[in-house]
Amino acid sequence: MFAALDTPQILIEQRTMEHNLIAMQQKADQLGKQLRPHAKTHKSPELAREQLRFGANGVMVAKLDEAEVMLSAGIVEQSLGYPLIGPIKARRLADLLQRGLCPRVSVDSLPGLEWLTAVGGMVDRSIEVLIEIDTGLHRVGLIDPGQVVAMAEMISRERYLRFKGLTCFGGHIGKQATVDLTMAAIQEEDRQLAALVRALQRAHLSPEVVSEGGSIVAAFAEHLITATEMRPGTYIYNDVATVEAGAAQYDACAATVLTTVVSAPDPRWAVIDAGSKALSSDGTRLGGFGHVLDHPEWWVVRLNEEHGILASRDGGPISAAIGQRLRIIPNHICTAVNLHARAVLVDGGHVLKTIAIAAQGGIH
Repeated sequence: MFAALDTPQILIEQRTMEHNLIAMQQKADQLGKQLRPHAKTHKSPELAREQLRFGANGVMVAKLDEAEVMLSAGIVEQSLGYPLIGPIKARRLADLLQRGLCPRVSVDSLPGLEWLTAVGGMVDRSIEVLIEIDTGLHRVGLIDPGQVVAMAEMISRERYLRFKGLTCFGGHIGKQATVDLTMAAIQEEDRQLAALVRALQRAHLSPEVVSEGGSIVAAFAEHLITATEMRPGTYIYNDVATVEAGAAQYDACAATVLTTVVSAPDPRWAVIDAGSKALSSDGTRLGGFGHVLDHPEWWVVRLNEEHGILASRDGGPISAAIGQRLRIIPNHICTAVNLHARAVLVDGGHVLKTIAIAAQGGIH
């Protein structure tokens, strides 16, 4: 199995990935929504360009490190999702604006607005602003409609800021126990978005964009009427989490970690060379740390830094042989990708090329 490749190594099945890209773009087009994929999943300008080629209206990035990498590759239409607070971030954003970045910037606080206003003054240029709202994840974002309207009014009065709309991430939706509960959570998400839009309309501040993040929500976006834009990231590859949520099947998982069985000291377990430095350590609702392709009766039950522990799901002996190569679908592909400097694009059993994960480690 890919004998010329050392392990552990991320593999990307080209045809599966392209199918995922086309299917999501077609879904967005059919629903009349814009698609602005989150590049934090692949962290690759090459793959971002593929998303744009299929019809995306830009990319989403988390932090300025990712924005710099994408801009250097000529991708100017970007949404910046992380709060930009402080003089260092302000100077960096101003530099990117001078280099041609056309951003939408998320904000949920008065200090955030003040820093964005300062950036606009540095470059004498208007910045499009999306107000971040909290629909249930309880991370960043405003909750009270009155606060949202007040912030929109403040933005509209600023010389260098332009109120563009609302943005949110329904990360809590993917944690539901059943698909029916997921549907109910999406409907509640839509109710909240619709109420906020009505509140803004009454204040004569109609949002041009209502942007919803998350691949699991995007998979059921026909139930999210109010959103005008989807920002899925994981969908390009899918992972155990999207499968468990009913948003994908394992045959739609394009990315795997190629690994080698390096030890089998006990009939009850075997050891692979992919640990927490190669696979995501994020857990899932059903447990384990990865799905073993071709051996669904096994799973990754524990991770150390350099070691993954395989066991049988029924608790019995495991027949993995030392030297055997396996492909593991990570629980959370976004964090797994960030552990690697490169991925290998494959077609079936054939290696096509290496893709640089150019924004790997971009945490600033």
